[in-house]
Amino acid sequence: MELPAELRERLAVIRGDLLRGRLSGSVSDAGWLACDLIGAGVDTPAIVDLAGHALSIGSMHEIEPLIRLVLSECDMPAIDTQREPWAVAHEVAHAVAERTLPISAGTGFLITELMRRCGYPSEITELMILIDDWESIRAAPPTDEEIRSRAGKIAIAARRRLVGDPR
Repeated sequence: MELPAELRERLAVIRGDLLRGRLSGSVSDAGWLACDLIGAGVDTPAIVDLAGHALSIGSMHEIEPLIRLVLSECDMPAIDTQREPWAVAHEVAHAVAERTLPISAGTGFLITELMRRCGYPSEITELMILIDDWESIRAAPPTDEEIRSRAGKIAIAARRRLVGDPR
């Protein structure tokens, strides 16, 4: 389903929050996002249910299962981090490259959670250097497109490792 960029970005932020293990924002914000999704023509039972929370003051924890369902219905399911590390790395890197996960959430997770679990691969190490130590190798910080491109390369490397291609 093709969503307007602004709605995709709002959903991606929620997806990033779930990846980090904590939902930010308010129940009301989530409800209004659902209202905006309905306004954009995305009308599923879960989205309608979430829209009913537009004026709520409950906790995000209470509606997390509903938020996860809405993300899945919008083709941005929460990322299962309990799988094989390279499978998670593939999904996270691919999501960064495809703009379905914020750069900060995805690259932070790749570097802090997956680099060690994947055996310190050069692809993730190079991403870390590009983000954290760019001053020593270039005059300007990396652009979002450069980071997304690097994430795409990590996704390709992860896919190769998953299928047993050591390249």
